[in-house]
Amino acid sequence: MRDPRLTRRRFLALTGASTAAGGLSTTSSAGRAGGLLTTSSAGRADAATRDLNQAVLAAFERHRLVAIGESHGQQEHGDAQQMLLADPRLPQVVDDIVVEFGNALYQPIVDRFVAGAAVDDQVLRQVWRNTTQSPGATGDQPIREQFFRTVRAVNWTLPAERRIRVLLGDPPIDWSRITTQDQVDAFLAQRDAHMASVVKREVLAKKRRALICYGSGHVMHSPEPGQNADHGVPLIEEQTGRHVYVIVAGSHPRLVTCPRRAVIPCSGTWLESTDAGQFMDAPRLCGVPLGKLADAVLYLGQLTDLTQSLWNPAIFLDPVYWAELQRRDAINGNLIDLEQYRQQQPIALPAPPPGSCAANRGH
Repeated sequence: MRDPRLTRRRFLALTGASTAAGGLSTTSSAGRAGGLLTTSSAGRADAATRDLNQAVLAAFERHRLVAIGESHGQQEHGDAQQMLLADPRLPQVVDDIVVEFGNALYQPIVDRFVAGAAVDDQVLRQVWRNTTQSPGATGDQPIREQFFRTVRAVNWTLPAERRIRVLLGDPPIDWSRITTQDQVDAFLAQRDAHMASVVKREVLAKKRRALICYGSGHVMHSPEPGQNADHGVPLIEEQTGRHVYVIVAGSHPRLVTCPRRAVIPCSGTWLESTDAGQFMDAPRLCGVPLGKLADAVLYLGQLTDLTQSLWNPAIFLDPVYWAELQRRDAINGNLIDLEQYRQQQPIALPAPPPGSCAANRGH
């Protein structure tokens, strides 16, 4: 049953956009040795951790595909992403970046833009505003536009053959032709399959390497054969036989002494067998060992310190854009409280209640 009081935040939670908001944990010290962060003896001293840049670079030494799962709208994740993009070593190991927050209908526009061509702002904005997730998620947070502009700036100094290509993973929905919920649902149903097809066709078939930037729910491994089989990374792994190195973002009080942007491997640590559901605000994962879902954890800070990347409410005073969002919301059954967009939002990231796997067992 659809809840007419559904807010944008609740919509994101129901669609899996905020998976992993609850975070993950391990025991780790903040010491550095040879550029690596080493865990304390309580957390297995042989389980060395790296910062995000080092971890991604190391992963590409052994894998053609590396995925970073995020909690959508988190400023700290956007900051870490920017630091990774700005690392001059990244173009040496990455050919493509596959993103959830871009409509594949506009792939030619993004190709031109990140290559340095002139693209009008109103044309570029279509890329993140017109995804299947609109109007529940419009992509108007600053971190989204900043991503595309940073890739463009990075490519500015590179020869054409080494420029990073951004591949838009969201299905090519054309909102100008959408009039019914059934039409929207048809595109929603193919989100993960479309991402997998893009990776196979544009990356693997061309013997390229790609960084995949998606919500954690799309990139987690299948815990068992057949489970999560319709999610992006499991589809890729099942159809190609190629392992994707998966890093999911998360937080936990026991990580308070760990440096932000540290990546902790699951293998060889207690994370490998710990219950994923209690950390990831996802009852469906209760009883699933975290090590079956991810290869590593990205720590970005304690939940009380995390913040949102917030849109400018003035954006939604544009009468044309506002009317289109209202039209889309009406198609979807008026589920979203659109007035939120025109109001100032709190900067603190809303923390989900602690997961209670015990309460979900037997149900």
